[in-house]
Amino acid sequence: MLSAADVLHLFSDELAGLRRGGFTLPPILTRPFQRSLFRHPDLLSVGGAIGMPPVSKGHILVGSAESRMLRRRFLAHGASLALHLLTALIVVRFAGAAFGQRYRTAEERGPTLTFVRAPDATPSGPDQLPGSSGADTTPDDLGIRVDPDATTVSIPGFTFDFGKVARRATSLFPFLTRPLAIERVTVTPRRGNRRPLGNPYDQPHVDLVRPPLALRAAAVQALLDKSWSRRDRWKAFQPIATVANSYDPDEGAVPGLLRGYGVQNGLQPYVDKTMRDPRLWVQLGLAVDHADFIDFIGRYASRYPSTKATTELLFLLDKLGQASFDALVTLLDVNPSADLQWTWRTNKRAFELILAIRQYYSAQLGRRQLTSRDALKKRYDDVRLSILTGILRTTPHEYRAGDARFLIGAIYWDQGRVADAIKTWRDLRVDPEDFYGAASSQILEAIEGQNVNARRINRILDGEHGRWVSLSFDRLRQFGYRFDMF
Repeated sequence: MLSAADVLHLFSDELAGLRRGGFTLPPILTRPFQRSLFRHPDLLSVGGAIGMPPVSKGHILVGSAESRMLRRRFLAHGASLALHLLTALIVVRFAGAAFGQRYRTAEERGPTLTFVRAPDATPSGPDQLPGSSGADTTPDDLGIRVDPDATTVSIPGFTFDFGKVARRATSLFPFLTRPLAIERVTVTPRRGNRRPLGNPYDQPHVDLVRPPLALRAAAVQALLDKSWSRRDRWKAFQPIATVANSYDPDEGAVPGLLRGYGVQNGLQPYVDKTMRDPRLWVQLGLAVDHADFIDFIGRYASRYPSTKATTELLFLLDKLGQASFDALVTLLDVNPSADLQWTWRTNKRAFELILAIRQYYSAQLGRRQLTSRDALKKRYDDVRLSILTGILRTTPHEYRAGDARFLIGAIYWDQGRVADAIKTWRDLRVDPEDFYGAASSQILEAIEGQNVNARRINRILDGEHGRWVSLSFDRLRQFGYRFDMF
């Protein structure tokens, strides 16, 4: 029997049995310690239970006295069992909650982000261009064999190693082509995302959460400066990737570090004044790294879904989509014979590579019926909308949801879908901590009431673009660059 039964028995039978001057609290508090928790060989004697000297086992109560005693004991034992069960349940529940702060299980992850490959469009007719067949067997380098010692384009004031571009020629635009093409970002709810009641010490079923990153603002900025690069973004990103994989994705400085990377080191303006060659080569070099970034973000989102750090990485993924579109437009707009004379003079194989890349991606766009600039823009806008919508559905506690809604509305507005833009913006909840917090507040004022101030909305969106240009100018100048320096 459980010793707490004696306490319940004491409540119902002995409180009134103390002599004058006795105190009830001390015996009540010490009562559970008179027996062990389980397997009592004998309970307190009947005499002791009613405040009399103990009686021998030969004395037997009969009649109503015995019946009352047994009833009281059964009631006490039942109440004791219920009390023990309730206590055990509370202890396990709070222990599980406490360990939930230190351990994260697969069942607790919630929604999972899945990157879905875009289906290849069926060609409308025979096409012998590279990449046009139903099953694309085009080699990664498009068959352009380049001597490893001859992968340099040297132009006055500019030198570029195009070896990596040659090796990954078919993977330059993973938002568009397979095997890393992303048509949309789907959010798949995990089944059984409630943690079942179990042993919180069961180590094989839990993953230890990384400790929070403790860095002062100056140290965070120093790390961001270290990871800045005009080229080779993926290589420069490695210190931040290591930190993100080593520390807690919600608590500490990791979310702010990733946001700072997207704001300060993400999109950068590129302007060509006198020659097209440097800008094209640098943008292709950046496009090569997009597949690595997408792979990293996909793995991280699968490992830490619905966390602040994953939200920040998805905003970075949105920026990569914009950069991919800009690089593809630059490639399609260039006229190699007229615009790339420096490349032709410097390295004939580099010039042939550009021709092959343009031919390959022209075929890819034809297969997907993206033959106009508007169709291509809509394709990339749809990718961005899927990413931003995924943020809204997975971000924890509306973290940066305002920024996602602001950008979604801006895409709709740019597409001429005014009603959809206004509907999205009306759901804005201004958070001063959001990057677009001030602009969101102004947007809400512009759409207040029945009359929408379109001119003011355009000024707000133009102002945000100007803010990005200004931030980029200051950031480039910090490292000795200008918009036309590569």
